[in-house]
Amino acid sequence: MGLARRLARGIAVATICLAPAWSAMADVEAEGVAAAPASETAGTLRDRAARHPRAKTYLKRKWGVEVLFVREMSAGYMLEFRYKVLDAEKAKPLFERQTKPVLTHAESGATLIVPTPAKTGALRNSNPPITGTTYWMFFANPGQLVKPGEHVTITIGDFVVKDLVVQ
Repeated sequence: MGLARRLARGIAVATICLAPAWSAMADVEAEGVAAAPASETAGTLRDRAARHPRAKTYLKRKWGVEVLFVREMSAGYMLEFRYKVLDAEKAKPLFERQTKPVLTHAESGATLIVPTPAKTGALRNSNPPITGTTYWMFFANPGQLVKPGEHVTITIGDFVVKDLVVQ
């Protein structure tokens, strides 16, 4: 079995098995119920949102989504972008199949894309959004270019989220 097939199969299994736990975890983090000490969250999205509350409010009002995090996955060879849909109608442009998401690494200027394995298709959601649901997409991170603590920008058509810190 080729490396690409094994990677795709592993991601699919992890997504199916861990999706309920990730969703519950994201909901708890979003509500602030189990917030970590400030020393652990320094530089994360929540910390920056406290410094720039308008940016988070803008995303909610304009796009109907709340960005939860960007973090390393698959031993650093993938980056997971996770967000929660608050208004399905406003969030529809993020789910269009012809719109290609791009992650831009602030430190190097490199652009990373969502992989599209032949067997599974794009590693992102493209079905119509549902209000209250947490969604994900994976970006390839060849050579572990993007490291935790570094800044990235996510662009999906006109939707742009700048200065996210990778966890």
